[in-house]
Amino acid sequence: VIPEQVTYNNYTYSVTSIGSSAFRDCSGLTSVTIPNSVTSIGSSAFRGCSGLASVTIPNSVTSIGDYAFDGCTNLKELIIEDGETILELGFNNYDNTGEGLFYDCPLKTVYLGRNLSYNDQNNYGYSPFYTTPITTLTIGGNATQIGRYAFYGCSGLTSVTIPNSVTTIGDYAFDGCSGLTSVTIGNSVTTIGDSAFSGCS
Repeated sequence: VIPEQVTYNNYTYSVTSIGSSAFRDCSGLTSVTIPNSVTSIGSSAFRGCSGLASVTIPNSVTSIGDYAFDGCTNLKELIIEDGETILELGFNNYDNTGEGLFYDCPLKTVYLGRNLSYNDQNNYGYSPFYTTPITTLTIGGNATQIGRYAFYGCSGLTSVTIPNSVTTIGDYAFDGCSGLTSVTIGNSVTTIGDSAFSGCS
C-alpha cells in the first residue's frame, strides 16, 4: 500500500507521484494500492514486476509514463476507475521489439472508466492495448469516446457493449478484433470512424 502522506525530518508530505523506475523489477510484488493523492505514475515505474496480477488506476491519476507496466508478465486485470479527467498514457510499441506500456502483459480483463489520450501514430505504437489478449472489456459511463486504434488487434474480444455515454468510435478502434461476434452500440454514438471494425471476421 502506497501511503497518501509520508513524514521526513518532522515534515509531512503528500505523495502525489510514483517516480520513474520506483518499483522496477520488484518481481515479488503481487499487489499495489495507489492512493487518490497520486496524480502521475512515472516511466518504468512498475516495469518488470512479474508478480503483479491486478492494478487499479484511481481517478486522481492523470498520466502514466512510458513503459510503466512493461514486462508485468502476470498482469491480467486493469481497472481504470471512473473519472472526469483524461488519462494520458505513455509509449507502446507495435513491432515486437519488446517494449511498451503493457507489452508482454497477458491482460484479460479491462475496465475503462474514462477517456484516454495517447499517441496514435504508427511509429509510436498505435495504442496501449495493441494485441493484448483482452477477453472482457467493460466501458464505464464516463467514457465519451473510443480512440483511434484503441483496441486494435485484440483478437480475444468476443463481445463489446458501447454505453450511451460514448459519442465517437475512432478510426480502427476495433480493427483486427477477429474474435468479435457481437457489438452493441449505444444510441448516443454519432460517429464511427474509418475501418473501426475492419477485420472482425
